[in-house]
Amino acid sequence: MKVEETKDTAMPLEAISHADSNMTPTSSPINPKWSPQDEICAKLFGPWDNLPCYDHINEVRLLRDLDNAIVLFEQQIDHSDAGFRAWRTRHIQAMESGLAPVPGFPCLQTVRKGKRIWHDDAWEQRYFYLVYQRREIIMGRLSRLLALPRYAQEDFFGQRPALPRMMLQRGNGRYTRHLLLRCDWWQSVDNLLKAAAERWKMDESELKARFWADDSASSGEIQAKEWDGVIKEEDSAGSCTGKDAFSPFDFAANWASEAWWYVHGRRTTL
Repeated sequence: MKVEETKDTAMPLEAISHADSNMTPTSSPINPKWSPQDEICAKLFGPWDNLPCYDHINEVRLLRDLDNAIVLFEQQIDHSDAGFRAWRTRHIQAMESGLAPVPGFPCLQTVRKGKRIWHDDAWEQRYFYLVYQRREIIMGRLSRLLALPRYAQEDFFGQRPALPRMMLQRGNGRYTRHLLLRCDWWQSVDNLLKAAAERWKMDESELKARFWADDSASSGEIQAKEWDGVIKEEDSAGSCTGKDAFSPFDFAANWASEAWWYVHGRRTTL
């Protein structure tokens, strides 16, 4: 599928290279001037040692840092692939001019015979990874602190699918799945919470306080009125009572029994 890109970017350049391993001339001017906003965006393409977030101790601070950087970056690139490539070229020029540090990780360059070869795909993979991690943290908090079902968590990011972005479909390794992003995914978490409060007829300050609360300090769960008593089959499949309730001990025992009979050439029947 061909992706249409906007002609006007947030920070246009005279020339943009599309080659994955292209040498960038050191004499290329940086236009417009490298700014404090660019410095914040450049941190996205440096080390994030606390990702993935396996615990929730520093999750609030991590999410705020990640959210601020991604929202600002999306504004800088005008939510477009062309803007992404333009900013990447500016970042390369800034690093070659000494205005921005070259991160040790991720590996954005290879030095061969004293010359730098920049890997354009490293920016794409890194951004894909960070957008994915931000989305997972948000959805995790919606599930734990607001008790929203899965489909409600998806709708939190917008009512319509987002326009396709090639730069967000090139993840390699573990994160190869496409991001099924919604139209408002790039907005700040606070703006998303404000819009959700209006849709769900909830108090905005209460919803924000609950979402940003520390897990250790939170007690009980609140749920949007829109989702009260509305649970899809996939969400209620495991919610049974009485003798049909799921028991991990019975499951383990049955599995071990099946495995023993399978090894000995016999199978139990249901």
